Amino acid sequence: MADTFTKEQVDALIAQINQQLKVHVNPDDFKSASYSASSLKDLVVQKIVDELNGEWTSDMVFHKLKNAIAKVKNVAPSTLTNETLLEEIFPKENRKELVAKVNAEMGIDLDILKPNGVLYGILLVIFFACIPFSIAFDWFIGGITMAVSAILIYILSKTGNSFRIKTLGHLADELAWKNYLKQKKGFEPVTENDIRKKVDAILS
Repeated sequence: MADTFTKEQVDALIAQINQQLKVHVNPDDFKSASYSASSLKDLVVQKIVDELNGEWTSDMVFHKLKNAIAKVKNVAPSTLTNETLLEEIFPKENRKELVAKVNAEMGIDLDILKPNGVLYGILLVIFFACIPFSIAFDWFIGGITMAVSAILIYILSKTGNSFRIKTLGHLADELAWKNYLKQKKGFEPVTENDIRKKVDAILS
């Protein structure tokens, strides 16, 4: 193992570590011109342990999101920022298809699409307005109207094509505290010693 690593060597090693260990260490987190072998190993091991044990941050999730979207759309990850609008990433004409591909790449459902707000709201109002109408006037007509409204509400919720969230950064924030922490509950924690052995083998 070399005594020190330059920034270029670190970037190459991080790419190798990510590929072999199936993790998402962000090379942008390593900003120094050079690193000693011991400090580089400690930093990399801690980041991998944090990721695999579910200690997700917004930055970590953003990096994972950015790479998944870049792979699906075949663009450079550097073109995606926290302020990038989801409408720009996912054009309306093939939005559902692209979102589904990113879901598959991430291994979770991003849950970012919603139905048309106005129509959805009107149907909800009709549904709840039918409850007192059914009780006070005609339960048959009210019940039929509620059933039709419920079916349409369900269809809209499954076919929605608008975004609940505006930017990629907002999505990363939501996933950091919601989806990823839920996904990691119940997982067996990885030990630092196991990761250190694997990193050692790559760095040597």
